[in-house]
Amino acid sequence: MLLRPLLALMALTAAPLLAATPAKEEVREQRSFVVDGAKEVWRLIWRGTPNDGNDCGPADPAMAMTCPCSGVAYAQAGDLVLERERPGAPSERMALTPLFAGSDMLGPVAMLPRWPAHPGDIDDNPTPATIRARPAVPIMRLRDYDHDGIAGEFLLQIDTLPCGKQMMVAVGITRDNPHLHAMTSAEHPERPLVLNRSQWEALARSPRPGKVMDVPCGDHGAEEQSVMALVADRGRIHATRITSTCPDTERVLEREVM
Repeated sequence: MLLRPLLALMALTAAPLLAATPAKEEVREQRSFVVDGAKEVWRLIWRGTPNDGNDCGPADPAMAMTCPCSGVAYAQAGDLVLERERPGAPSERMALTPLFAGSDMLGPVAMLPRWPAHPGDIDDNPTPATIRARPAVPIMRLRDYDHDGIAGEFLLQIDTLPCGKQMMVAVGITRDNPHLHAMTSAEHPERPLVLNRSQWEALARSPRPGKVMDVPCGDHGAEEQSVMALVADRGRIHATRITSTCPDTERVLEREVM
């Protein structure tokens, strides 16, 4: 379901940008990190002016709080790149927009939450000006998802599945690949590994989180359930989706290596 053919075309390493550079670039977020003992500066940059007039933007809080916008309200959308500067090396850039190309909900342009959504917004119906006065939502929180000893990856939401399942890729650097890239599984290095937020968080907590729920029985009428079996071993992530009948008569139907 998640492994759409377009994912195979996504940029796994620092992809070349389009030759024509927009006149304006806008830094969405800049952070300094110490990565593997060296201080680095990373920037999320919009190429051109981002648009907040999308369905998940601040103009319609009621729409932005619905399931399709889960995790990205209140959003800006546009052409996004990640820039990295480190001592003794040329600056490096990775195009992030291609990662959204296969998204059913958020693509084909990149979309990031810009202003935080508050639980009471549906009832309070804040004005766009009130929302835009809120502080920016932080995006780059580096963690060690593959347990290679380098906390050099952050999560980027590239899709939303019913209802409100936030689908993520991990972007950054690893010991095996010290350049900006989207992380993959050991079995499928040709495409980014897409997991939901809770599955990535389970990996961050433990290299062997075991089976993490994917789709429970009864979710939107599901008559089957699926779990993701996850292991991070020496910097390589192994992920298998196991689909089975529901617990009262549990029987494995399919194993899909991600």
